[in-house]
Amino acid sequence: MVKGRAPGNGKQAIKKTVVISTRQATVSSPAAPPSKVKQQKQLGVIPSCCGCGVIITDDVKALQCDRCQAADAWKCVDCLNLPKDMYDHLINDDNCCLRWFCESCDKQAMDLTQKTEGQSSEKVDSLITLDEKLLELKTPTAEDAIKNKCDVTDMLRLKDRIQRIERRVMTNEKELEPRLVVLEEQVKSSPAVLQTDKDNAVSDEELIKVVVQEEINRKSAEEREQEIRKRNIIIYRVPEKRMENVTERKESDTVFVRDLIDGVFNSKLEEQDIERMYRLGQFSEGKTRPLLVAFRNVELKDHIMSNLSNLKQTVEKFRGISVAHDLSPREREERKQLVERAKQEHAATSTDDSENFKFIVVGRGERRRVIKIRKNSQ
Repeated sequence: MVKGRAPGNGKQAIKKTVVISTRQATVSSPAAPPSKVKQQKQLGVIPSCCGCGVIITDDVKALQCDRCQAADAWKCVDCLNLPKDMYDHLINDDNCCLRWFCESCDKQAMDLTQKTEGQSSEKVDSLITLDEKLLELKTPTAEDAIKNKCDVTDMLRLKDRIQRIERRVMTNEKELEPRLVVLEEQVKSSPAVLQTDKDNAVSDEELIKVVVQEEINRKSAEEREQEIRKRNIIIYRVPEKRMENVTERKESDTVFVRDLIDGVFNSKLEEQDIERMYRLGQFSEGKTRPLLVAFRNVELKDHIMSNLSNLKQTVEKFRGISVAHDLSPREREERKQLVERAKQEHAATSTDDSENFKFIVVGRGERRRVIKIRKNSQ
C-alpha cells in the first residue's frame, strides 16, 4: 500500500500497490490512501518508519503494510531502497497493482505458501498409498472370478454360431439372387404381363412385389413341409417281403417296426402312435427300399433319435438297421455341402486319407455339425 504524497503535489495520493518486502519478495495488492496517517494521529498514534524511526507525515514518502496496516508497519523509501521516481510512478499509475508487506506479514505469507505445498505433497503420498492397497486387493481368486464371468468356451461357441449364421445368410443370398432373376423373367414373359405392357408398362415396384410374394410363398411351403417331416423317421435295411398283397406287406413292416421300437428303444408302440408308414421309391428286385414312419407326436420320434446308440448292442434281427431324420431336398443338399466342406478341411489339415473316415452330420438346424469316425474303429 502506497502512503504519502508525490513531490510538489498538494492532492491526496491515490491508492497503489508495490512489490517490495524485507526479503525482496513481490506480492500484489491495492494501497491504502494517505489520509490513514491523519486518522492514526487523531487516534493518538504517531506512525513512524520501522527502519529509521522517522515520523511519517503527508510529506514523507513511505509505504504501509498492505496486510496488517499497523501503525508501526511503515517504511520510508530510503529504508526500502526504493527510487523516488518509482515511488511517484506507483502513486500516479492507477493500473499498477503491487503490494508491500512488513517482515511479520511477509513471513506469514511465505509460511502459508510452504504449508500449501506440503499439503499437496501429502495428498500425492496418500493417493500412492491408496493405489498400492488397491493393487494388493487383486488376488488370484478375484482374477478367476473375472474369468468365469466370460468363459472362453462360451465365447468360442458363440463365435462359431455367428459364423454359421453368416454362412447361412450368404448361402440364402446366393440362392435367392438367381431365383429373383428367373422369376423376373417369368413375370415379364407371362401373357398377362405382355398384355399389360401393351396398355401400361409394368413398373419395377410391381415386379418386386410379385417376386417377394413368390419368395414368401416358397418359404411358407418349406416351413409347412419341415413341420410335417419333423415327426418322421426313415429306417434303412428293413427286410421287405415279396408279397403281392399290399396289406400283408404293410402288416409285415408294422410288426417289424413295433418289435424294433420295443426291443431296441424300450418303448411300447400303440396302433394310434403311427400316423402313416410306407416304402420310399419304386420296387426293384434285389433292392431294399427305405421305410418312412410318421408318428402322431414328435416326442416318440425324439426318444428314438436320442437313443440311436442302442442299435450297436442289439439282437441279430436288428443288426444293420439304421434310423435317420426325414429331410427335405433342401436340407439334404445342405448336409451334402457340410460333408463336402468337412472333407476339404480334413484334406487341408491331415495327412490321413479321407476315405479312411466316415463323415456324419449330427444335430438339426443351427446345431448341425459334422463328425468323422475312422472306419476301421467300428
